[in-house]
Amino acid sequence: MIVELLEDFGYDNDRFGISWVSSAEPDKFVKAVTEMTERVRKLGPINEAQAA
Repeated sequence: MIVELLEDFGYDNDRFGISWVSSAEPDKFVKAVTEMTERVRKLGPINEAQAA
């Protein structure tokens, strides 16, 4: 559902991700945040004119 909403608003669905991480898994949390940050950086800034 969220992916469809992002597409409706003109956003690349690669800017969204879900990771299930327990508070007992700090390494998994760091990995998830790092991977998402790298993915969004590769996508670059959102073109507001295109997303609107």
